[in-house]
Amino acid sequence: MISLIETGINDYIKEDNLNRLIPTIKREIINTKSFNKLKNFNCSQCLPEEKFQTLLKISKFMIYKLDLNTNFLDVNNSFTDFLGYNKEETLDSLSIYKLIHPNDKMIFTKGIKKVLEGRFVENIEYRFKKKNGTYTQLSSNQAPIFNKQNKIIGILCVSQDLTKSRKIQQFIENRIHRQALIAKFGLETINEKKIDNLFKKATSLLAKILDVEFTKVLEILPNKKFLKLRAGVGWHKGLVGNATVENNKNSQAGFTLLKTTPVIVENLKNETRFCAPKLLADHDVISGMSVIIQGTNTPFGILGAHTKEYRIFSNDDINFLQSIANVLAGVIVRDSTEKELRESEEKYRMLTEQSLLGTLIIANGRIIFVNKGISNILGFSINELLSWDLNTITQHIHPEDLQMTIEKYNKILNDDISSFQSEIRMKKKNGNYLYIQQYLKKIQFQKNSALYINIIDITEQKKNESLLESSLAEKEILLKEIHHRVKNNLQIISSLIVLQEQYVKDERILHIFKDFQSRIKVMALIHQALYNSENLNKICLSKYIKNLVNNLFKAYSANSKQIKLQLNIENIDFSLDKAIACGLIINELVSNSLKHAFSKNDDGIIIVTLKKTINNRILLDVYDNGIGFPKDVDYKNSDTLGLKLISTITKQMDGKISIEKNNGTHVIISW
Repeated sequence: MISLIETGINDYIKEDNLNRLIPTIKREIINTKSFNKLKNFNCSQCLPEEKFQTLLKISKFMIYKLDLNTNFLDVNNSFTDFLGYNKEETLDSLSIYKLIHPNDKMIFTKGIKKVLEGRFVENIEYRFKKKNGTYTQLSSNQAPIFNKQNKIIGILCVSQDLTKSRKIQQFIENRIHRQALIAKFGLETINEKKIDNLFKKATSLLAKILDVEFTKVLEILPNKKFLKLRAGVGWHKGLVGNATVENNKNSQAGFTLLKTTPVIVENLKNETRFCAPKLLADHDVISGMSVIIQGTNTPFGILGAHTKEYRIFSNDDINFLQSIANVLAGVIVRDSTEKELRESEEKYRMLTEQSLLGTLIIANGRIIFVNKGISNILGFSINELLSWDLNTITQHIHPEDLQMTIEKYNKILNDDISSFQSEIRMKKKNGNYLYIQQYLKKIQFQKNSALYINIIDITEQKKNESLLESSLAEKEILLKEIHHRVKNNLQIISSLIVLQEQYVKDERILHIFKDFQSRIKVMALIHQALYNSENLNKICLSKYIKNLVNNLFKAYSANSKQIKLQLNIENIDFSLDKAIACGLIINELVSNSLKHAFSKNDDGIIIVTLKKTINNRILLDVYDNGIGFPKDVDYKNSDTLGLKLISTITKQMDGKISIEKNNGTHVIISW
């Protein structure tokens, strides 16, 4: 501080440091060394007049200097501006005791006595009278002024108005108080199960804290058109529980729901956004505010506070109202969730007790839950099953199924797999085994890992499957026998045609007989293939087409000695009708090539290609490098039976035919 005085107080005294000045001087003077140094300074050296005047001018604190009789020696502008006096009347006619509130004079006097003893006084509070007659609360620091002989010659006071700080303090205290009330109300909701009681507490609390005559909880009715006064304070008798408000933009409640933010009304008579509903008008409401109470997925309703007096509600008022609404929203969601949970538990209880599905939970190596279903399946009582451990369970699993079941159990418990299902045999209480289908999954039950198992009795299903398999086996044998007999009958017909040929001399009729014989052979080969197949529904065409074409080459041996055959057949399974259709087409095309495409002793080749295209269609391509398809023949309108047959079958399969006459003939059919 000595160095401070030596370098000039003007460099140190700033607005934010003024309140530090007197405590700093005090600390320095208490220090003996500093005090001895300070004694050597006269008054002008300690605080030169020009420095003091600078201090007076720059500070917004009230600074004033008193003589030993507490008369004013000097004051700054902040002093006169705040109290309303001018400097002259303060210095000439006012004593400080004239300004101090009568009840505070004793406090001030005690402080002055300490200062005159050379001590410092900090944060002394007293009230000063303003020129307008009102009193204001001040907080003051006071220090003695010494001359160069270290004699006290005056008193220096630095004061500040406490009105604003007290308002801030009161504001903070009110906010803390409200937050405490909100927290307390939140705790009350934990133990209170009846929501109507909480509505009553909330509206009473709002009326008291916000100092309003009316508070309300409005609930949106199921029809969404109205809100009902569910709870409230201040309303005429009989309205709570019965009165309704329209849910539209013409009411404050409806407008709040549309706006989704708090709605404040300063004067309902001048309101232009909506009309005053009858509920508010009948109670002469002037000002109010309303917020939304949220529900589970949609708003539950409105929380409101209203008064008959004109009032501008503060942000703290709005926040308090919204906070209470939020607490109520939490209770509403909780109640809704608990209700859904109770309903879900009831449904689950009914399901588990009445279901044919057996359910059990295994934790820590023991069964901890079973339902009535599993008791009915195995024949043991629920109490008997609840006494089982893993060892007891394994004793009731069929030995052939035990190893697989244990391996799956361990994999689930080790998180190698999340779940699995299988069919096993379990021993009932009467000693008989039954087939069950089990589904296992790892779950968290009461904060511990557990196995959740569902089982269902499939013994009757297994018996039915066995009977069905036996029946299918019998049908397969029967179908094989039918195909065998059809093939034999077709061969008999073919043999009869051969016998009849011996009596026919007309070459044209002989060709017709041979064509019929080849067509019959097509169907006979199909039934032979089905008789030899393990699958009576599908036929693999590769072997069938090879046999078919080889038979054609034998039938037309006179023309086929120098003709080579190339087959490009993919392994495609066909149904019976599609296989016969495909066989007939190949029969007609190959036999036509053998009969007409080549002259005697000519070399040639016939290529049959059958494959599946990228777009999953079937492509049949029969090619020969013979003389080519006659130009004057229209396969679409041909009189010959073979071409008519090809065209008809292709149309039935929704297929397409194209003929390419380039170095022979390509007949391409796709379906």
